[in-house]
Amino acid sequence: MDRHVTAPRQEGFLDRVFHGSAVGMAVARMSDGVVLEANDAFSYLIGRGLPDLLGADVFALGIWGDVGVDRARELLSTRGVVDGFDATVQPPEGETRVIRLWAELVGGAEPLVVVRASDVDGRAAAGSRYAELREAEVRFKALVEQMPAITLTQIEDPQSPTGFRTAYVSPQAERILGYPTAEWIRDPTLWIAVTHAEDRERVMAAARHAAASGQRLRDEYRMIASDGRVVWFQTETAPVEDPISDLRFWQGVMLDVTEIKRAAEHHAEVEAEYRNLVEQIPAVVYLGEYGEDGDWIYISPQIERVMGYTPREWLEHPAPMGTFTHPDDLVRVREAEAESYRTGHPFRAEYRMQRKDGRWIWIVDEASVVRDPEGRPLFMQGLMYDITERKEAEERLIALDRLKNTLLHTLSHDLKEPLTAILGAASTLERLDAELLPEERGQLLRTLASRTKGMNDLLTDLLDLDRLDRGIAEPRRFPVHLGTLIRNVVAGSGALRGRPVEVEGCDCVAAVDAPKVERIVENLLSNAARYTPRDGRIRVRAWREQEGVHLAVDDEGPGVPDELKSTIFEPFRRGPDAETQPGSGIGLSLVARFAELHGGHAWVEDRPGGGASFRVLLPDGGRV
Repeated sequence: MDRHVTAPRQEGFLDRVFHGSAVGMAVARMSDGVVLEANDAFSYLIGRGLPDLLGADVFALGIWGDVGVDRARELLSTRGVVDGFDATVQPPEGETRVIRLWAELVGGAEPLVVVRASDVDGRAAAGSRYAELREAEVRFKALVEQMPAITLTQIEDPQSPTGFRTAYVSPQAERILGYPTAEWIRDPTLWIAVTHAEDRERVMAAARHAAASGQRLRDEYRMIASDGRVVWFQTETAPVEDPISDLRFWQGVMLDVTEIKRAAEHHAEVEAEYRNLVEQIPAVVYLGEYGEDGDWIYISPQIERVMGYTPREWLEHPAPMGTFTHPDDLVRVREAEAESYRTGHPFRAEYRMQRKDGRWIWIVDEASVVRDPEGRPLFMQGLMYDITERKEAEERLIALDRLKNTLLHTLSHDLKEPLTAILGAASTLERLDAELLPEERGQLLRTLASRTKGMNDLLTDLLDLDRLDRGIAEPRRFPVHLGTLIRNVVAGSGALRGRPVEVEGCDCVAAVDAPKVERIVENLLSNAARYTPRDGRIRVRAWREQEGVHLAVDDEGPGVPDELKSTIFEPFRRGPDAETQPGSGIGLSLVARFAELHGGHAWVEDRPGGGASFRVLLPDGGRV
């Protein structure tokens, strides 16, 4: 049996009727049953693809039902027709169906059998399901051509330079890119030719890989429209197997995403500008959730400059706020945060935080509330400024204000009192000079001298303090025997008023500024005499250690409370009983400043057995 049938399809009216009909038809040779032609409706109704039908034996298709093959041959040979009969067919895939068939013999040199098929109910549209399929195809095509995307069908073609040729492309290709649909089908190289040069090699490689592997292809690339515009496409192409023809083709969708790309690029530009702005302003920008367990969403790079931690270290820390905020400030900050969450008002707080290097700095934290569409607070978007310098300046201003008030008090009290005494003595001498006894005149003159010296000492202290504040005082170091210096100061101190002082050790020589050291010893002795009872002891010691020379003045007074030990050397700082004790509050400040001038420092300790021990370290300008 010759199964290699090559009956050509004639293009013409009858051919169009045959192949376009919704009635299933097939033509076979009577002699050997070989099917010469069949239309799509017949193929659909019996569930066999056209490649399987052409060349097959029509009497072996299993379509003759109860009539049977032999009876069918007999009826065709004798009567030339087989009246309508029903047959049950079972397609390889799909449901079992019952169809109605007719067959007739067409005479000639080589008689032909014409078989017609329709639904079992004999409706005029014999291939109603096929017709429905055709209608669905028409509807699908109309839908495809209205979509805001290009749909295309490509088949593999070894003769094409690209290995594919376009079998169908929707009209959107011309609307979007400007190239007519006929040009896409006629020129198999157009698709790759209009692909952007920077994307072409990658796209071709991806297409070749998809063709070789049979895998779905997803890609994103640019194409050049006929007017020169760059159009971005997001494409997806999948291989499809035709169940009737067994032909594999590629069905694809090309979505124009140019606007999305432009929006994304614009968003990226805006985001880059925003980040550049955020990362240049002299403050820490952050996004953070509320509460102790809230996550930090973003922190700008300035956190490293302000706190010493990189953004990654900060974001990965489980609780940076609770860990680094000063314990005395944390409760207040949490209360302000809770109030912001409850009311929706902006958050603001000033508090201390500990840097990575251990230093405490002042932070001002200001944040606004970011809400969800229902108005619920989600997180805070805020700024953190380092205000340590401002805080220190405020503290300095407060200290200066306190200093001003103290200075005014000192000038009004410590200068007014001796001026009153001097004025009284001078007035008495002026009025009663001739009547005064020598002893009375001498007492008045001593008062004038004593009070004048006290005022001079106070003014000298103020001038020294000013020079030290302005940094214009420098130590003039010369080798000095400290024992001799200390004994001379003790012998000439008017503040002791004859009170005995024990001098111990002091057998050492140091390169120091002798006048400044004398003032240190004098001021410490004056302080000790002021607070030590008349029967109490005052002791002065000096000794050398590796870091330099140590001086100590011990007294048996009330001592210095712990809370004042770190501030007692500040200018005009006086003890708790300052109102009952004379003094300006400058002496101990000068002790500390003269020590610092030498590169040392001053401090106070509790004296064993009671009282205070004021100490000074004076590093040598050079060992002697």
